Order: sequence, then structure tokens, then C-alpha cells
Amino acid sequence: MPIHASIAVLATDSDLARAVAQQISHHQSFVAQDHFGNNEADPAITFGKISTLTAIAAEPELFDPVQLGSYLAWGADVALLVVDSSIGLDGETIKLAQEVSQLHPLLVAVTGLASPRSNFDETLAVISRVMDQQHHAVALTLPVLAESQANDEPDVGGILDLVELEIRISRPGGESIQHELEEAHFDLIEAHLEALTDAVVVTSIDEKLIHSVLEDGFESAEQLREQLLSATARREIIPVFATADSIGMSELAKFACSLHCDAWTPTPDRSHEFLASAIGRGRIRIWQGELNVGTYFADSVKIEINQITSLSGAKKAASFAGEIVEISADQDIPPGSTISSAKSNPLTINHAFE
Repeated sequence: MPIHASIAVLATDSDLARAVAQQISHHQSFVAQDHFGNNEADPAITFGKISTLTAIAAEPELFDPVQLGSYLAWGADVALLVVDSSIGLDGETIKLAQEVSQLHPLLVAVTGLASPRSNFDETLAVISRVMDQQHHAVALTLPVLAESQANDEPDVGGILDLVELEIRISRPGGESIQHELEEAHFDLIEAHLEALTDAVVVTSIDEKLIHSVLEDGFESAEQLREQLLSATARREIIPVFATADSIGMSELAKFACSLHCDAWTPTPDRSHEFLASAIGRGRIRIWQGELNVGTYFADSVKIEINQITSLSGAKKAASFAGEIVEISADQDIPPGSTISSAKSNPLTINHAFE
């Protein structure tokens, strides 16, 4: 069975959120790490190795965070905060990021980098200041600027990967060219590399690795990536990615899909009855049990589900814990609703800031 991971794209600009969600949704069928094990929502279901990364725009105006207990209680594993560098962060976005980071791994995509008003380093510094000391925001990719032939303003032509230590320049048709870093590049990115090392050392739970890194640095890019993934899953590091249209999105999507973290779920009844959350636009996230066509309850309101469809559009006879599917029902189901096989609501939501 494939893993159906979901990213909630958080942005006060819903159009921007949907645009980023659409870009991420183009990246499908990544091979997941072997350490993906049994589904936490239903231990009887074992995930396979193929991941489908689904991005859904999280629109705060559609949900009641006090009722839900979390902006992501409706079905996402990971949150992606979108920050337009030319505009900055407003109070609502800051509050949203702070609350989500308490319960869920948080990633940041910095956009708007081609604007003369944008500055990636300043945006990163603001993100670092508004998060508390237990969340270390560090850049994993940096923008590579090139002169635009149209208006002589700089465009983002590629990214500099601080983990792999290479530059990837985008070419028409979606291709990219890789370049190793030259000595001059290291002088420019020294502060970012130091920040990466410091964040891993501060958050690592491996004393032997800490001493090794302090003395000799990282053994490989893979070792650094694994430490970053682990700290991100523990909600201690917030990785920040430079993005422009499709540029940089692949690096972000691959990192998110490699995260190995215990799925945050509302506290379920220990029985094996069906549990799911409505995530808007006819989609639901299944936490527990098996979904078939028939009678269910959405927040104690009786509903008839008459069709189940995969996100690719294929009709399904049944769906299981861990999947995100589209359903057709006899009435609209409000986003955030708990769908169950019993009339009484079996979920207990613990709000982060009660």
C-alpha cells in the first residue's frame, strides 16, 4: 500500500497557498525510506515504499482552530508555511506558524525573491526571531540570481543546496545543470553553513555524533540530511527553502516526503471503528479502519457516502487508514468534520494552547 502523506500549505494569501500546493502536487511517487513502518493510526496497515505527496491549501477562514485543536487536525502530516519575501510576515501568519509548530513538523518556502524589495537573508532572520528558542529556522537552499533579459531585474535561475553543496541552474523544459561550489562560494555561504551545523549540534540526541561533528564536521551530505530530517520530525528545526515557481520545489518536496515522524492524530477510541477527517473540497483523510460506500456520521449528522475516488480519479471499492481520498456524499461535509461509523464523536482533540 502506498504512503499518502499530506502537506498543509499555510498562508494568509489563499491564492498563493493554492499555487504552491499545485506545484508540490506535481511531485508524485517518491521512494520513501525503509524506516517507514506501520501506520500509527492503524497498526494493522503496513505502508509500502512508494509515497504520494499530496498538498492541500489550508485556509484558516474555513476552520475553527479552537474546535479542531490544531490547524492540521483535519488531516495533514506536515505544515508548509509560505512567506513572500517582498511582503514579509504579518501577525496572523506568525500566530499560525507558532501554533502549528507546537504539534507538527513545519517547513518554510520563501517566495517573491525576484522582487527588488525581497531579501532572503532578512526574511530568514525574521522567521528565526518570531519562532521561540526551541525552533531553529535554518536555510537548506539559497536563491541563485541571474539577470533577466526582459527588464534587467534579477530573476531566480536556480538554487544553491547547502546540504549537497552544489548549485542547480534551471533550464527550459524542466531540466537542471549541477555545478560544484567554488572556493568563493564558501566565503559567501559560511554563515549559513555554520548555522546548519550549530542547529544540528544543539538539537542532536546523539552525544557521539555531536563530538564528531564539532571535531571533524559531517562525514557526508547524507549524514547531515538525516540529522536535519530527524530534528525536523521532532519539531526542533524548521528548514527554510528558497523557491520561485517550480525552482526549488523539488528539493522541498523530496525533503518533506523523507520525513519520518509519528503521525499526529486526535486521540482515538481504542476500538477499530472507522475514523476520518474532512479536509475540504470533497476530500477526507482516513485515520483508522476501512471506508466503504454506505452510512456514516459527520459530527453526529447522518450521511450517505455513495462513491470513493482516489486523488488520481480512479474509483475505489474501499479505502484504508493513511489514505486521502475524494468522496461523493448525499450532502456537503464541512471541512474539519469528524467522520465515523458511530453517531457519537469518538475523537478527543487536545488544543495546543488550552
